[in-house]
Amino acid sequence: MRKLSQAGLLAAMTVVGHAAVAQSVSSSLGLVVYPANNQAASQVAKDEGECHAWARESTGIDPANPMAGVQVQQAAPPPGGGASAGRGFVRGAAAGGIIGNIADEDAGEYAAVGAVVGAARGARARQQQQAQAQQQSQAQTQAIAQERIGQFAKAFGACMEARHYTVK
Repeated sequence: MRKLSQAGLLAAMTVVGHAAVAQSVSSSLGLVVYPANNQAASQVAKDEGECHAWARESTGIDPANPMAGVQVQQAAPPPGGGASAGRGFVRGAAAGGIIGNIADEDAGEYAAVGAVVGAARGARARQQQQAQAQQQSQAQTQAIAQERIGQFAKAFGACMEARHYTVK
């Protein structure tokens, strides 16, 4: 008798576990599934689990990891490589030298200071370009992931509708 009650408890936990997993599938996709033919909760859970598996197999998309198997091309590094700091160095030195000549001071000192400032500006500009490229890459990845989840949700919804559920 004790073994029977443990088996019953295990079966009940399995059904509840499947219902929780199945419930999270539709809710995580932002879908509401209504049993149009008064299907029992256990049947709803079973159908959602089967439709989840079917949608995953037919689309090749796992909603828990929608980017699995997808190669996203990273944004190319800004042109010029490390030349931004070098160009800034040269431009700064030239500008400093000109200012030194205009001020009737030692153009060499002004050129040296201008070179340091120019190199720092060039390096900062490159860092900003890299950060912007990374943000664009992340936005692209998120857009692709959302599109793939949408494809999965359509397949899941089609499966559930074929089983006489209303999906919104």
